[in-house]
Amino acid sequence: MKNFLISAVIDIVLIFISYFTFRAVISGPTRHRIYEKYLHSMSKFIISIFIITVLITGICALVLTKTRYIVYINIIAPSLVSIFIGFIISLVPTRGEGDKSKQ
Repeated sequence: MKNFLISAVIDIVLIFISYFTFRAVISGPTRHRIYEKYLHSMSKFIISIFIITVLITGICALVLTKTRYIVYINIIAPSLVSIFIGFIISLVPTRGEGDKSKQ
């Protein structure tokens, strides 16, 4: 139980770090275009997150099996997924359609 809690806290920290990093690196209009192109509907959003999460976990398991580090899959795979979730969160627009833009 202790290891689970430590892993959960580290994953939350990774989500926040990746969120702020991607938000600082990718400009607002670019993030908005990516969001509009790939994730504008809720069904696409949920399906794409599920598929990409399964792909990340599967590829990670394959690589860790080939390199005989499979015992670390419960640490590495959720960490990679947390970075991906931070990226997805950074794409979601923070201003509404009716908000005035900065001038």
